[in-house]
Amino acid sequence: MNGTIIRSTSQTRPLTTKIAKQLFIHNVHVNGWEAVIYCHGLSASRYIEYAGAIAFLLLKIKCRDTILEVGCGHSILPTFWQKFQIVTIVLDTNRNALKWQARKSKEINNAISCVVLADMRNLPLRDQSMMGVSCISALEHIRDNGDVETASEIGRILKFGGACVISVPLALHRSYLKLHWAAEIPPLMQSLLRPCLPAILRKFQVDRTSSYSERFFSLEDIIRRIVVPSRCEIEGRFVLKSGRLTKFIHQKIIPQGFLSLLEHLIARFLPTSRDIKGGDAIVIDLKKGNLKRKDKIGDKTLRFVRSEE
Repeated sequence: MNGTIIRSTSQTRPLTTKIAKQLFIHNVHVNGWEAVIYCHGLSASRYIEYAGAIAFLLLKIKCRDTILEVGCGHSILPTFWQKFQIVTIVLDTNRNALKWQARKSKEINNAISCVVLADMRNLPLRDQSMMGVSCISALEHIRDNGDVETASEIGRILKFGGACVISVPLALHRSYLKLHWAAEIPPLMQSLLRPCLPAILRKFQVDRTSSYSERFFSLEDIIRRIVVPSRCEIEGRFVLKSGRLTKFIHQKIIPQGFLSLLEHLIARFLPTSRDIKGGDAIVIDLKKGNLKRKDKIGDKTLRFVRSEE
């Protein structure tokens, strides 16, 4: 059948107790003992996304292979890859984040991290030069058609047989945008801390500016805007579902990504599924096949995708 193919896989539960503990400890190694209180970006959902990237990519990436971390920011994942003797290239438009990544690679792993200051919509890498790409919660923050352009670039630089893991937030029916830089911060906290909230976010390395944008993807747009431009096949996926209690805590009491022990506890109980319905985010495992042409989306393809839910 022509079109994008999703191969059948069993339900995935990537966040084991062992991986959760390793990520928590690694966060402390990277960010110091204050990471026991403030999670430095390792939110409950990020536990799941990182564990998914690890579960998917380590099946395909060998020791001494290279992984490109697209939109790395202050993520702890690049230094985690290095523990498996995987060469890591980090790419971002944030100079401070790249300097931080280079410093932490040296401090934690005594390794030299290759840092690239570039826009992910125009990757300065050769065609078919990378065996692995990790793009965790980055595509949704590019305005206009930046997600399509980036997916196309990822497909261009991936070797045949190479793999990419991408995570994006989900929309229930149609894709939509959140444009307010304080999105997902509880309204009461916004009101109380409004004058100093930008400075607080910068202090805690939360990279938000007045140009903040976040796209929530429908299933159709995931296929149309990410999978098809990448010229890849979906090898596996899992969907993160927060649940009412978790959403109430993060939307009304304390924003996601602040209290380490709370986020670690929530992550241990967050359900994952292959079912898109009611999902908050999706992690997709893509593989570059020897496709001779860009696949086109049609009703037949979308019916096939829905049959997998």
